[in-house]
Amino acid sequence: MQTENDLSAAAKVWNDPNESLESVNRRIHDGVPLEGLTARGRSYVDQIFGLFPYARLKDGASLMEIGSGVGYIMEAMDKGACGRGITLGKIIGLDVAEHMLERAKSRLSGNPLFSFMHYDGLLVPLPDRSLDLIYSVACLQHVPKPYVYNLFLEIRRLLKSDGYAVIHLLGFKLLPNQEKSFPWRDEIRQQICRIEGHWHHFYSAEELHHVLQASGFKHIDIRDGESIWFLVRSNEFAIPADFKLDRYHELHPDVAAGGR
Repeated sequence: MQTENDLSAAAKVWNDPNESLESVNRRIHDGVPLEGLTARGRSYVDQIFGLFPYARLKDGASLMEIGSGVGYIMEAMDKGACGRGITLGKIIGLDVAEHMLERAKSRLSGNPLFSFMHYDGLLVPLPDRSLDLIYSVACLQHVPKPYVYNLFLEIRRLLKSDGYAVIHLLGFKLLPNQEKSFPWRDEIRQQICRIEGHWHHFYSAEELHHVLQASGFKHIDIRDGESIWFLVRSNEFAIPADFKLDRYHELHPDVAAGGR
């Protein structure tokens, strides 16, 4: 099956059993110095909370990160929640690369909040409606699109009725800058020939809106740009009484114009 081979080829670069943790960290984090990885994880978590402030986690919440890598964002999520007065119940790191998971386990061993799960890229081995928040950052742009679309269906299955997901992807608006470091022609050749490397797939807000609607989400809030962030939920949100909706619309006019 073509897409199965594509997924295996796309994941291979992340799953070298012989690569050291230091080498992995230097290779997969876009050139960020090792001493900056904690701060980078914190900045991502700040965006998850900051872009969608009306979405509020409850104490004891169950979370899952898709493509958790070696766990820096999981750590940042724990600290970010604590700093906002939220005590999390658990964070599951999900990944198709079992050797990446082993490195994450060695880094974060001893903290009972964290657990790790390997999956086949298709079906997440968790029961329906078992998670309060699913998030993914700087990961799914490397995954062939049919598998990402399938994940949207899995996300909807896994979320509790009041749960939500926040996902980060690359926008087509990034292409001019991407071209400077890795030409588009080479990107196409890399994927067609299944050459091992960091594959990149790009999205538009319009594309995502239609796909997410077709996946059954009722609440869709997309922040468009070179990086695309979106929040989805199976049902519409009941906006908290103390949330300043007018101010949010002022900061995010695309929402007021119908972006959600």
